[in-house]
Amino acid sequence: MSLETREANENMVAYLKGRIDVHMASEIEASLQKIIRENPGHNVILNLKDVEYMSSSGLRVFVSLMRMLRENNRALKLTNLSVAVKKVFEVVELMDMFEIYDSEEAALKS
Repeated sequence: MSLETREANENMVAYLKGRIDVHMASEIEASLQKIIRENPGHNVILNLKDVEYMSSSGLRVFVSLMRMLRENNRALKLTNLSVAVKKVFEVVELMDMFEIYDSEEAALKS
């Protein structure tokens, strides 16, 4: 799993690549929490284009991050969900809980 970021206006865009499973979830969560703490006032956009697999542990990470951001009136936006990742959200009926966009550009404009 790899994680790269860039700043875009008042957003931190994080690019995740690889698998988000029980073995990587804690590391990913810690890295993203650090990014959130170091960039106060920024919303976070997670670009999931290169995430090939995500378990329920990944969902837990996203829920935790969303709560952390909402406590500070900030948003978590997800973009470019692969078919496999989108299916995980649909199966557990979390599509409506998150702001999900088809493209990074759409998330940035929102």
